[in-house]
Amino acid sequence: MELSECSLNSATIRGSSLDDVLGLAVRYGFGGVGLWRDVLDDVDLVAARARTDGAGLRVTSVCRGGMFPQPTESLRRARLDDNRRAVDQTRMLGADCLVLVCGPPLAGDLDSARGRIREGIEHLVPYAVEAGVALAVEPFHPMLAATRSAITSLREAVRLVEIIGHPQVGLAVDSYHIWWETDLREQIIGAGDRILSVQLADWCTPIDDELTSRGMPGEGDIDMAGFVADCRSAGYSGLVEVEVLSSRWWSRPAEQTVAAAAAALGAIGNPLPSS
Repeated sequence: MELSECSLNSATIRGSSLDDVLGLAVRYGFGGVGLWRDVLDDVDLVAARARTDGAGLRVTSVCRGGMFPQPTESLRRARLDDNRRAVDQTRMLGADCLVLVCGPPLAGDLDSARGRIREGIEHLVPYAVEAGVALAVEPFHPMLAATRSAITSLREAVRLVEIIGHPQVGLAVDSYHIWWETDLREQIIGAGDRILSVQLADWCTPIDDELTSRGMPGEGDIDMAGFVADCRSAGYSGLVEVEVLSSRWWSRPAEQTVAAAAAALGAIGNPLPSS
């Protein structure tokens, strides 16, 4: 892949400042950046927007909103307020979408959690619409159901988006979370223009930590070229993010990690849509 078609997600170099993320993205020729909200703490977002625009970088996503299931009404209101702040940050940065990590069940009650997630998104939609911000529901791998999200398959995420039924609510598809699914190609293509974000990280065994054992594209078991090709076949035309949550890569200098990410993306080649 050409790096101009790719985006460097700040989580890949966790602990780096916004300036460092932008500088490394420009140095290696990325077309954009995906920004976790930790790098936006105490940052003048107007100035940040000017820096990204001046550097010719597109902000492909802000992460994260979501975490909708909460045990009390006051905590649910606090979460909605935080999600509104995330929408504001996404708007001010001109980002393509706000990624929603939907949240885990309370006391193992998955059905209730799924209902809370739907309600939470529906409550957030009017605010996002007014701000002109797209919301991207990210399905997670099932091993993270108890800690990150009760939405654990692409099929379920598509169904949720269809039920909500608003054009500004779509999907974030991450290879790490959904590569294992049955009929994945058909699911991705069927999702079509609902796909708002495409993220890459590889599945490397053994899994030492459910969240932070990811690999650079090509290090593990996922057919990265096929995954990207299927997303393109579905009609996704945006930048492809490299988002590698990895304690192994985080232990290295940020520039070394970005160089590895750039090489990994370049090695994928320019995948053609699969037949």
